[in-house]
Amino acid sequence: MQAQGNAYSRRNFLKGAGAAMLGAAATAGAFSVAAPGVAQASDALYTAQGGITNFETDVYSEVFPQAVRYIPVIDAPTDMDRQGECAFELREIDESEILRTDETDVLVAGVGITGVCAALSASDDGTTQVLALEKMSEGRGMFEGMGVCGGSVMKDAGNIIDKAEMMDRMRHAAYYRVPIDPIKLWGDRSGEAADWIQEKFDEGDGGIYTHYIENKPNSHNFEVPQTEIGFASDQWSEQTIKNAGGAGIYIVKDLAKTLAARSNVEVRYRNAVVQLEREEGGRVTGAICKDSQGYYRVNAAKGVILATGGFDANPQILKAWCRPEDIANAASWCPNYGTTGDGQLMGLAIGGQMDPLPAAVMNFDFGSPESFYSSNLGITSLVAGGLMVNEEGRRFASEALPFQARSNAITAQAHYGANCWRVASTNQVAADAVLEALEGFKEKGWAFEASTVEELAEMMEVPADTLRETIDRYNSFVDNNKDEDFNKPDMATRSKIEGEKYYAIKHQSSILATVSGLVVDYSCHVLDYDNQVIEGLFAAGGASGGFFSGNYPRHIFGPSIGRCVTFGYVSGQNAAMGA
Repeated sequence: MQAQGNAYSRRNFLKGAGAAMLGAAATAGAFSVAAPGVAQASDALYTAQGGITNFETDVYSEVFPQAVRYIPVIDAPTDMDRQGECAFELREIDESEILRTDETDVLVAGVGITGVCAALSASDDGTTQVLALEKMSEGRGMFEGMGVCGGSVMKDAGNIIDKAEMMDRMRHAAYYRVPIDPIKLWGDRSGEAADWIQEKFDEGDGGIYTHYIENKPNSHNFEVPQTEIGFASDQWSEQTIKNAGGAGIYIVKDLAKTLAARSNVEVRYRNAVVQLEREEGGRVTGAICKDSQGYYRVNAAKGVILATGGFDANPQILKAWCRPEDIANAASWCPNYGTTGDGQLMGLAIGGQMDPLPAAVMNFDFGSPESFYSSNLGITSLVAGGLMVNEEGRRFASEALPFQARSNAITAQAHYGANCWRVASTNQVAADAVLEALEGFKEKGWAFEASTVEELAEMMEVPADTLRETIDRYNSFVDNNKDEDFNKPDMATRSKIEGEKYYAIKHQSSILATVSGLVVDYSCHVLDYDNQVIEGLFAAGGASGGFFSGNYPRHIFGPSIGRCVTFGYVSGQNAAMGA
C-alpha cells in the first residue's frame, strides 16, 4: 500500500528553513585509506545530494516532532573528522524522482549486527519476504561479548543470573531515567536470543561458538555482575581473538552470508534508506530508498525495522546532541563511517520519540590523540599501569575505575582532558617488548622517556615540582597500603613509581559508539511522544532507546551487544507476524 502523499509536506518539518538547509555533504572518499575491514566513507552509497552531513543550521533541532528547548552549553571546539555519508534526507522527495516501487513484507534498514539479526529472525519462518538494505559496501563489526540474563551457555557454566537483580542493576546504572519495557525485554529474552544466535552460527560455515566469560567481580566499588558470553572460532587468528573488536567483522560476515543464502531474503549493499513513509497519523508503510540509479520506493506490508546503529560517525549530531566534554578531545576508536544517525533522524521526522538529551555515549579512556591504545599494541603495562596525571601534573582519579568512569574523569580536567597522561617507571614498564612497542609513539610525540621525574615533566610541559609531589605522594600510599586521595583498592599489590627510567604517554578519552535512540516498547515498536505505538515501525540496537541514560555502564559487561542481538531477534519476530 502506497503512502498517501509525503510525510514531510504534511508535518511541515522544514519549518521554512529553505533549500539552503539541504546544502553540502562531506565529499565521498575524502578519508585516507585504512586497513582492510575498516568502513570508510567511500564505502557508502554517495548520498550527498539532499543528504544531511555537514550543516551549519539547526537541522538537528528542527527534525524533532515537537517543540524543543535550547540549553546553553559551551561551544567547545572539536577536531573530530570521522564524518560518514548520512542517508537521511529532510526534504520533500517529489514523485517524479522515484524510479520504481518494490514490494516486500519486512524492510530492514542496516545490515550490521542488529540488522542482520533482525533480518534473520524475520525470515526464519521461510515465508516472510525480507529486504535488507545497507548503505555501506558491507555490514560491519561489533565489540566484545554479549550481555545476557540466562540461556544455555550460562546454565552450562553454572552461572545462574538473578534476572530481577540484573534488570535492577541496569536501571540503577541509568539512575532510573528509563521506561519500563526495554530493560525488561532484555531481561526476559536475552538468554533466549543468545541460544538463537548460536543456532544461526551453526547454520554458517564460520565455526563460531559462544562461551561464558568470567570477569573480575569488582571494579573500584562498581560491582561487576557476570553477564557476559563471548564469541570464538577455531578459524580466527590469535590477534583476532586478542583484539576485542577484531572478531566482530567475522561475526557479522558469517551471519550475513547465512542471511543472503535464504530464498525469502534479498540483501542489497550500497542501498540507502533515506526517508520513511507513513500514512497520515497512522501506519508506516515503507520507505523511500536510494541506489546508484536513484530513488525508489519500498512498500513493506508488515513493517520497517530501523537497525542503523548510533551517530558516532556524524560530528554534527554529536555536537548537537551530546555534552561538549564528551566529544571535545575524544578520539574515535571504532572504524565505522556508516553510523550517522539515519535511523534516529528518520524516526523523529515521522513523529517518533527520542531518548532525552544529552545522549549517552560509550566512551572509554586509553585514547590516543588519533585512536585507541588497544591491547594488541603491546603497551598495556604503561597505559594501564601508570598514574593518571593532568596538565598541572596532578593525579585526578583512581586508575582502577571502569573505562567509562576514567574517561569521564579525563574530560572533567582542564581543556576537556586534552593534556592528560599516564606516568610510570621501570617498575611498571620493564619488558623489552613494551619498550620496543613504545618507540612508535615516541616518534609521534605522544610518549616520552626520561632518567628523572624533572626531565620527564619538562618533556610533558607540566610543572616539575607538582609532578614530583604527585609521584612521592602516591609512593607513600603504596607504603601505607592506603590511597588517601582516590581510594584506589589493593594498594598492597601496587608498585611505586620509581626506577632507572620514567615514562609518560598521552591518555585521552575515546568514543566507541553512541547508545541513545528511538524509544521502543516491549515489542520494539517505536513510540511517539504520547507513548503510543507507531504501527509498522520498529527500532533495535543502537538506533533504539530507553535502555541507557547519561552513561554507558562499562562495569556491566556486554549490554550493548546484548541489546543489539536481543532487540534484533525480537523486532524481526514481531515484524514478521505483523504484530
